[in-house]
Amino acid sequence: MEDIGQELQQRQQELILLQRQQQELEERKKRLEELNSRRNELVHGQREIRERLLRAIVILERAESQGRKEVEQMHETRQSFSEQLAEINAIQPGEWSPTSIEEELSRALARVDQASAVYTQSRAKLDALRGRELEPSDEDQEQAGAAASPLGDSFGNNFSRGLAFNLPLILAVALGWVLHLILK
Repeated sequence: MEDIGQELQQRQQELILLQRQQQELEERKKRLEELNSRRNELVHGQREIRERLLRAIVILERAESQGRKEVEQMHETRQSFSEQLAEINAIQPGEWSPTSIEEELSRALARVDQASAVYTQSRAKLDALRGRELEPSDEDQEQAGAAASPLGDSFGNNFSRGLAFNLPLILAVALGWVLHLILK
């Protein structure tokens, strides 16, 4: 009996030891699963942020390249405008000799036409590069002026607008008065 009791006690201790080992293994398994989950989160996050950063770098490189092109174009355009301005400022009609006035006038007009062409061409390049206009067109300025100063219109314009807005009312009253006279 004693041997059975000792063997039972020994088996219970082995069982307790196995249960502890099982608990330790389960805790270890849980930690490994948590570590694996965190590692997967790291890999996923790393891949996602890498893709975002690469896209952002490509976009910024394109914008930087576009900005450099724009700055270079502006620099060239400014130099060209400065040269044209110097040529226009060099035109001094008061210093022309009366004998060569026709020739000087032709040259001066050619310079002005050339400066105007350079300005228009350069402005179009800058507008295309930047995607907007360097200065508003005459139509844009007229529209902005009309919207900004509605009180600046002439009396005739205001009268014709008022007549146009109130014409249906005037016609309705006149028709009512005519019907009133007829039915009377």
